[in-house]
Amino acid sequence: MLIKSVTLKNFRGYRNETTVLFSSLTTFVGRNDIGKSTILEALDIFFNEGKGCVSLDKEDINKQASNEGDDEVIIAVEFFNLPDSLIIDESNRTTLAAEYLLTESNTLKIVKRYPRAGKEKVYIKAKHPTNPACCDLLSKKITDLKVILSREDIECEDQTRKAVIRAAIWNHFADNLNLEEKEIDVTKEDGKTIWESLKKFLPVYSLFQADRSNNDHDKEIQDPLKEAVKSILKEDNVAQMCQRIAEHVTTKLQEVDYA
Repeated sequence: MLIKSVTLKNFRGYRNETTVLFSSLTTFVGRNDIGKSTILEALDIFFNEGKGCVSLDKEDINKQASNEGDDEVIIAVEFFNLPDSLIIDESNRTTLAAEYLLTESNTLKIVKRYPRAGKEKVYIKAKHPTNPACCDLLSKKITDLKVILSREDIECEDQTRKAVIRAAIWNHFADNLNLEEKEIDVTKEDGKTIWESLKKFLPVYSLFQADRSNNDHDKEIQDPLKEAVKSILKEDNVAQMCQRIAEHVTTKLQEVDYA
């Protein structure tokens, strides 16, 4: 997935909701203390969840907002070039479009809210069904979905897979879904699996701060390198090569022992 935009609210100098658009190459130009680094550090908080260069704390809450009693920091990132399909419950493969998890412009918008700059709450902002008869299906258990099938007398070819049941219900109400933009909580109940699945497709984000020295032992450098190494080692030819090297080293060591 690629970043289309980032939106900040109540984060440091960004009191009002501010959206910054991204392209294949994005640069920020401006005088000192205007908020350029704030955007990059907000992305570090969003992607690395406090394990990168920056950790969110109460000092990051916009002072004006805090004085007015609004102490929730919001960092939202919009993505395009989305996965063709994903698994959001058990082994049921589906699509973001089929689950009504896309914006009107067919992008994915993930909103992270930090009440009092504390633990994040994650939402997907999308055009989603609001008809009470078929809303909030993503958070329902399979038994609850079957109740709807029975109540509405809806035929469903496979009642063992939630993705199929949801599709049958939404298809039944196709002319009365009442699609509206809303935020879907993906950090509670069965919605958690949506977020866990989406996290696998998020870009790797590393923040390198030019106003201090960096070295190979820095955490922000170590983490992406470790992930890259893990990915490389999973390749079959690399694994086989490592195995041959290990066997060769073992043989040489044994020759030394016998000598």
